[in-house]
Amino acid sequence: MPFWLIVVIGAHLLNAVAFLVDKFLLARTVPKPSVYAFFVGTLGGLTFVLLPFDFQIPTLWQGLLDLAAGGTFVLALLLFFTALKRGEASRVVPYIGGTIPIWTLIIAYLALGERLGRNELVAFAVLVVGSALITRGGSSGTSRQRHAYASASLAALCFAASTVLMKEIFLQQAFIPGFVWSRAGAFLVAILILLHAPSRMAILRPAERPRKQLFGLFIGGQVVGAVGFLSLQYAVSVASPTLVNALQGVQYGFLFILTATFGRTFPQLRERLTRPIVLQKMIALVVIAIGLAMLARTS
Repeated sequence: MPFWLIVVIGAHLLNAVAFLVDKFLLARTVPKPSVYAFFVGTLGGLTFVLLPFDFQIPTLWQGLLDLAAGGTFVLALLLFFTALKRGEASRVVPYIGGTIPIWTLIIAYLALGERLGRNELVAFAVLVVGSALITRGGSSGTSRQRHAYASASLAALCFAASTVLMKEIFLQQAFIPGFVWSRAGAFLVAILILLHAPSRMAILRPAERPRKQLFGLFIGGQVVGAVGFLSLQYAVSVASPTLVNALQGVQYGFLFILTATFGRTFPQLRERLTRPIVLQKMIALVVIAIGLAMLARTS
C-alpha cells in the first residue's frame, strides 16, 4: 500500500472525529454556521508559523491561486456547517463526500487535464457507488432537509474546486509555502464575514462564542481537523486529487462507528439507526472497502 494512501486513511479518522465535534458544538454553542466558519478560517492564520521553515514569496499568479484556494475552502466550510446544522451528520457528511469526487473528477479533467487509468476509474466508480449507497434512505424530504442537501451540494462543489486549486498550487510551489499562503486566502475571506451585519453581531456577541467550559473541546476539534486537513493536502500534493477525494468512504466507516458509539451518551450526536439502515450502511462499507482494495492494487 502506498504511503499516501496510509496518510489519507489516517486523515479521514481524524476528520471523522472533528466532524462529530463540529456537530456537537453547532447543536450546543454556536447557532450560526457563519460564526463557526469565521473561527475556523481565522485559526488558519496560525499556519504562518510554518513559513520560516521554507520561506518563499509567491508570484502574482501564484498568489491569486493561493487566495482562490483558501477563499473557496472557507466558502465550502460555511455551506458545510449550514448543511451540518440542518441535517444529520451521518447523512450530510457522506452526501458531501460522495459528490466531491464527481465534481473533482470533472474539474480536474477540465482544469488540470488529469486522466485516470482504466483500473483507477473502476476503483473510483466503486468508491462513489459505495458512498452513494451509504447516503440513501433515512430522513424524510422535509423543507429543512431539502435546504440541508442544497447547502451540501454547493459545499461539495466548493470543496472540489478548492482541492483542484490546491493541486495546481502544489504543481507550482513547494508544499509548505503553497499551503501556508493558501491559508492567507482563507483568513481574508473569513474576515470578510464580518461585513455581514448579522454575522458580525453574532461573532462579537459573547453568547455566540463557544462557552468557556467547551472552548477546549472547540480548540481540540480544530487541532484534530487541522492535522487531518494538512495530511490530506500532503496526499493531494503527491497523488491524484480525484482519487484522494474518492477515498472519503473510509471516513464514513469511522463516522458510522463513532456516531453509533457516542450517540447513546450525547443526544446531539444521536441518529436513527434501525436494523435496515445499519444493514445498508454495512453493505455500503463493504463496497467502499472493495474500492479501497482495488485502488491500493492500482497504486
